[in-house]
Amino acid sequence: MEYYMHDIPLHDFLPIFVDSAMVIFLGMMYAGFFTLVKLRLVKSYFMVAAYLSWLGLVGCIYYLGVLLQVEPYTQKVLFGAMVGYLIFPHIVYFLLEKVHKRFEHA
Repeated sequence: MEYYMHDIPLHDFLPIFVDSAMVIFLGMMYAGFFTLVKLRLVKSYFMVAAYLSWLGLVGCIYYLGVLLQVEPYTQKVLFGAMVGYLIFPHIVYFLLEKVHKRFEHA
């Protein structure tokens, strides 16, 4: 399999920059809202904001992939990463809760 470097058109640099910044911002929003809800520092309906942030993150990642003209394999890896980013905090919270119950309340 050969890899070809694509030229990025000059008019795509600003959208790539803004989209990349939104990936970071929306990722932090998802993790932040999820953590705050799980720690019961905010009401549980803020979990909707976490999942909306994740959906925005998925949209930004997809658009970034389109702008950068990534290969089909890279598209699949990005999709897998987004599914993992959705599931991983649930697994971590579940494990932390089980460890806390086992060792703190034994």
